[in-house]
Amino acid sequence: MKIKLLFLSLFFFVDSFAGSNIKPKEILFIYPNPGSQFIHVNSTIIIKVDEKYLSQLNNKSMNFSVVGSKSGYHSGKILISKNTVIFEPETMFEASEKVDVTILPPFFVPGQVYTFSFETNSIKEFDPKVFQPFSDDNNFLALNKTSAEYNTVGKPTSINGVTVPSDFPKINVVISNQTAPGKIFISNWGGTSYMMIMENDGTPYFYKRFPGSTQTRDFKVQPTGTLTRRVYENLNCFVEMDSQYTTIDTFRCKNGYGTDEHDIQLLPDHHSFMIALDYHSVDMSKIVSGGQTNATVIGNSIQELDENHNIVFQWSCWNNFNIADAVHENLQANTIDYIHMNSIAIDYDSNIVISSRHLSEITKINRKTGKIMWRFGGAHNQFTIVNDPYGISYQHNVRPVPGKPDQYTIFDNGNYHSPNFSRVVEFKIDTLNKTATKVWEYRHSPDYYTSWMGNAQRLPNGNTYIDWADNPLPKAYEVTPSGQTVYQANFDQSMPCYRSYRFEWESVLKVPYLIAESYSDKVTLIFNKFGDNTVKKYIVYVGLSPHPVTPIDSTSGTSIDLSNLSNNKLYYFRVTARNIAGIESDYSNEENVQVKFTQPGQNLIVNGDFSLGNTIWTFNARNGAAAQGTVENGEYVVRVTNSGTAYSDIQLIQGSFPLIKGKHYTFEFDARSTGNRVMEPRIAQNGGNYVVYSKTGPIVLTSQMTHFKYPFEMTDPTDYLARVVMNCGTSNLTCYFDNISVKEDLTSDAADNNPSVPGDFMLYQNYPNPFNPVTEINYSLPELSYVNIEIFDILGRKIKTLMDSQQDAGLHHVKFDASNLTSGIYFYKFDGRTLKNEKSFSKINKMLVLK
Repeated sequence: MKIKLLFLSLFFFVDSFAGSNIKPKEILFIYPNPGSQFIHVNSTIIIKVDEKYLSQLNNKSMNFSVVGSKSGYHSGKILISKNTVIFEPETMFEASEKVDVTILPPFFVPGQVYTFSFETNSIKEFDPKVFQPFSDDNNFLALNKTSAEYNTVGKPTSINGVTVPSDFPKINVVISNQTAPGKIFISNWGGTSYMMIMENDGTPYFYKRFPGSTQTRDFKVQPTGTLTRRVYENLNCFVEMDSQYTTIDTFRCKNGYGTDEHDIQLLPDHHSFMIALDYHSVDMSKIVSGGQTNATVIGNSIQELDENHNIVFQWSCWNNFNIADAVHENLQANTIDYIHMNSIAIDYDSNIVISSRHLSEITKINRKTGKIMWRFGGAHNQFTIVNDPYGISYQHNVRPVPGKPDQYTIFDNGNYHSPNFSRVVEFKIDTLNKTATKVWEYRHSPDYYTSWMGNAQRLPNGNTYIDWADNPLPKAYEVTPSGQTVYQANFDQSMPCYRSYRFEWESVLKVPYLIAESYSDKVTLIFNKFGDNTVKKYIVYVGLSPHPVTPIDSTSGTSIDLSNLSNNKLYYFRVTARNIAGIESDYSNEENVQVKFTQPGQNLIVNGDFSLGNTIWTFNARNGAAAQGTVENGEYVVRVTNSGTAYSDIQLIQGSFPLIKGKHYTFEFDARSTGNRVMEPRIAQNGGNYVVYSKTGPIVLTSQMTHFKYPFEMTDPTDYLARVVMNCGTSNLTCYFDNISVKEDLTSDAADNNPSVPGDFMLYQNYPNPFNPVTEINYSLPELSYVNIEIFDILGRKIKTLMDSQQDAGLHHVKFDASNLTSGIYFYKFDGRTLKNEKSFSKINKMLVLK
């Protein structure tokens, strides 16, 4: 429906008519709720009226008077979307102010007006750099596996005739019997991120790689017939894709709220539903004994956007849930995630069903009025549970059962079941008799247990598809109504998976999809015109400038090796597909590769002495940090104006060189600073997990140019896309670098002669910080010393002893895993004493756990 824009001239009718604060029957829904608090300063005002007044809304404008106690009168524009009227102020409200709203709709009787008020939030702006969307409860690094074990880097291989890249997360199929029709939609969490569609036998039907730190999740088919996925990095939004997997739209929450990562639902009319991140500063001491006076409390709102992305419905937890109802949350912490919504669904009657994990509650909300229709589970459960002794605990992914009104499948994580176990359970809700009856359950024998994520999907043939989410458990699993397992598959590396699905889906790419990988002796191109069975051969185009038009080779396979390229040149690649009728497709996506053919002993780093200026090198500052990187007098100079809060906030990077498992390398460079400061050199994976191959840790730079040398063995899987990273955050002192090299050792007996032995004790800020759930504490010792490191909570209670032993001189690090702790501030206390002269050192630093 086309939106009408009615630009508002303020009418000061307030003095002419007597206002009433009794909501007229013609108005079904108002946002912000009259009398509500914690409303974002960017908020719009939403009025939803009875649909019988649609004709009047289309022909006459509504009059609004909007007055802030601090910001004064607000002009704005009015948008009409079906039976919803939206007032968008031209300027934001002020923080912590009362806003009075008076409206005169066209259907009111003469002389009648309606007035209400609300209060704005004390947090003026949502800052995505500070408040990132929250993962379920744990980070995959917490699950008793090192991040290196998720690294799937190896060599390109073929799966039933489809070539896959070196870092492809392969699927191991254990059981494949008579399943429901359809293909598996899945994306990995760990290693290089892929969105994938797989046949039952594990053959890729489609895949797309997202290298670097970009991660993708929740890849699925929507009722619109289009695809959606969650995108991270700088976007932090959902994207919609067509049948060519091309982005056609993006979805973000509005009214100043961040977009939660957990779910998006699209309707056939292209209305979208998302979960908004809703942060408030709350005096928790007034709510719970021992609570923090200025705690940051993370709530959630539900937002419905129309086909033009205008917000037409918003439902806030603050008006409907009590913070004190959070199950097992630490309400004394500085940061409290008391709701943690993790799914949203549209029921058979078009109303909304949500899952609030930290309340252990399923809630149904009237989409027209915003009123709660029922609550199942948690502190305010309204139903007697029949046939089930457990109820639900920290559940995930609630979905209405198609064709069965009032029945719902729930992936019940069971965090607080005793003993712990996860299951899929189906309940029938009887609102008349107030019963919730378990009508079906699948519980694996022996029990599977995943403390986070997971989903269940009822399939058209009655089978149930399950993603068990956690590391060793199956990510694609299907059972019959009688509980017989007909499908089971998992990643070879057993990495986590947020959600996976089965959908019937057919698509033929119009052009091939291309990936280029550089090796020490060749460049491999991998390509596939997915879904097209008529391809006879692929034609390869290569050039030294973008958009190459010169064909150099062709193949009937889905990959090709190119070894006759000039070394140290930047090449561009495209491919086309020619079918059996002789028709050639348009060009694929374009890839480029810096060719780096190397021999043992040769520097894998190009322009490591900066004689070519900043060629090949990449410099960036992020997360609010500010710095400039330039080459001066043959040195790379990093001048910092805002150091950020993490080493990685300021980076000098060069990537895409090979490291072969089992080989020995030496990482060397010269560095100095304008004074004593810490920086962090790394040889690492070029991906989201940031696996570190050279175990250097933070080092101390001084005003004297110092040569650093770090031999290491590549014990992780082979990586053809490794990178060197010089992390320069956390200090405003200038850094200078020169003669950076990574070389394969001709012998394996290289010795570490690192000269960076400190002259005194030093304790560094933990990194990352904030963290969830693992962080690293770095410190340096001047000589053989006794070291004690202990963790304390905000009340001074000792949580854990991390170190209590003697250690040699040099730089050290210890990891702290807060998986079993709640969000909040903690402290780490360092005590050191040299054994030779008993010189002592003691220091306490603060760190923040955010879940």
